[in-house]
Amino acid sequence: MSDPTTESEKRRLYHRIRYPLPERPKFQCADQICAVLDISARGLRYAIVGDALPNPHDLIKGILCCRRSAPVNIEGTVMRVQNGTIALYLHQEIPFTVLVAEQRYLHQRYPMWS
Repeated sequence: MSDPTTESEKRRLYHRIRYPLPERPKFQCADQICAVLDISARGLRYAIVGDALPNPHDLIKGILCCRRSAPVNIEGTVMRVQNGTIALYLHQEIPFTVLVAEQRYLHQRYPMWS
């Protein structure tokens, strides 16, 4: 009998950090700077403006710039393109220290948000 958990469901096991509008980090890829909507250890979802949307399975490289930590190099595969947002599955996890700092800050500043 095979494992009923699909790869998509496994990716959803990671806790997501959702950002209120004024706190959104930036994702710099190619020549664009995009607003990050949410992150997890293995995922990143960002908003993109314009017609040059990537396709599913494209490789995306860029830099995640959070306010409370050093920039993080990001490399991931496009999993979904929907309504001007791009969902990436990351090849390496975002460092745990970055995730904890972001979550702690949001809990302190926006206790009802997350």
